[in-house]
Amino acid sequence: MTYQGARAREPVNEKARTFEVSKVRLAADGHISEVLWGEVDAASDHDIGPRVMASEAEVVEAIHDGAEVLAVFSASARRLPERLFVVTQGGDGTARIALGGAPSPGRDLADMASVEQRDGEATQRPVPASARRAAGHFTTFAVSRVRLDADGRVTAVVWGKVDTRKNDWATPEVVAPVVEAVIALDRGDPVFALFPSPHGHVPERRFVTVDYNDGRRTIVLEGPATHQHEMHDMDRLD
Repeated sequence: MTYQGARAREPVNEKARTFEVSKVRLAADGHISEVLWGEVDAASDHDIGPRVMASEAEVVEAIHDGAEVLAVFSASARRLPERLFVVTQGGDGTARIALGGAPSPGRDLADMASVEQRDGEATQRPVPASARRAAGHFTTFAVSRVRLDADGRVTAVVWGKVDTRKNDWATPEVVAPVVEAVIALDRGDPVFALFPSPHGHVPERRFVTVDYNDGRRTIVLEGPATHQHEMHDMDRLD
């Protein structure tokens, strides 16, 4: 193991390891550059060793190794439920970490303690615009169906605004050309893909914009390929 916080002995099962991130340092672009983390016993929730600083690359490596990496949130005297970090792919192909799932008020990147912030300090640091977008301070959209052209590119969507506090639709779903989703993403609004499941549609991945040499712009799913959560796994408009 090259990432910090590892136990002295090699674990029998890498996937059984759990790390908690209690503080983050954000770069100027709003992405995580470093974290304060430590390994915990998932059964007892007790720390295994001290919390240490680690780079984003070390967290990426731990997740790729199969470990669970959780974000810790606190509000006043009560502790909010944790959220799982996932690995995403930036526009330049760099592996990054981000909070998985849909935006959750009070449990987003902007709500985490800063590495520069002393324990118990109430004043929060200024939040970059990109982190505010990740925290759901803009309109959130969800896409339940897509129309694809012969090349597999999205040309239209069935979508609507989402109330993240109630985890429900804020507006009825409508059919829209894909350019409207592109405009929403350019504006900074999160747009999530809904995948069919036995219990209805569930949000699993974000959309990002993509440009083609012929000038066309459309949307694609962010990050590396994910089993059963690709564009062809979504419900079709036609």
